[in-house]
Amino acid sequence: MARKRQVDWFAREYQVITLDLRGHGRSGNSEGECALISLTQDVSTFIKELQLDRLTLIGWSLAVSLIVRLCHAHRLPVDSLVLVDGTPCFVSREDFPHGLPSPQVKKMLKRIASNFPRALEEFHQMLLSPEEGKNRDNVWDLLTNESYLPQWKTARDLLVALADEDLRSEIPAITLPTLLMHGDQDKICPVGASRYMHEHLGDAAITLFPGAGHAPFLTQAEDFNQRLTDFLRSR
Repeated sequence: MARKRQVDWFAREYQVITLDLRGHGRSGNSEGECALISLTQDVSTFIKELQLDRLTLIGWSLAVSLIVRLCHAHRLPVDSLVLVDGTPCFVSREDFPHGLPSPQVKKMLKRIASNFPRALEEFHQMLLSPEEGKNRDNVWDLLTNESYLPQWKTARDLLVALADEDLRSEIPAITLPTLLMHGDQDKICPVGASRYMHEHLGDAAITLFPGAGHAPFLTQAEDFNQRLTDFLRSR
């Protein structure tokens, strides 16, 4: 979440704790492959070491997969979940059309290997809807801020992992109160992914942001914050 748009807003009423995932931002990257299982373990350890309790886990994009994994494999003091523009299955399949086509993901992997700056540029172009792209000045610096971006090896490893990941079987076992938030013009994780999770989660509500792409918390920040506030206060 962006500090000016979310952290400062919610810190007025809640304790807000954020972290940079391994290989992202100010977090280093240990030797070996950066895999979803290792990131999930990192988050679990982070929560336990800080002795956090009565948590609402909020995850965007990749972090939605991590939260699903955390709920499945780790016993943590979590009260509720907020899943923002994520998916249980990143690549579309015959019985799940709500992901990116496999050829597109393979092209992204090749671009990361051959020209990482160009790969990032192409990815950033997918973040906003066409309408948002016309008025991107207020959010573009946040989306492309190098201090938040993954290292190239991390990006490659995680994209490889996401290409194989299918967490749909784990969704029905999640019974925590969950708010799904999604831009209805998302080109990275299509909105159908959140609709699928809404149908299969045990206790879920869904809120969509018309005209928003992959980052409604930036492009429609005030509306996003208010809807999230309403959910948190209802717990």
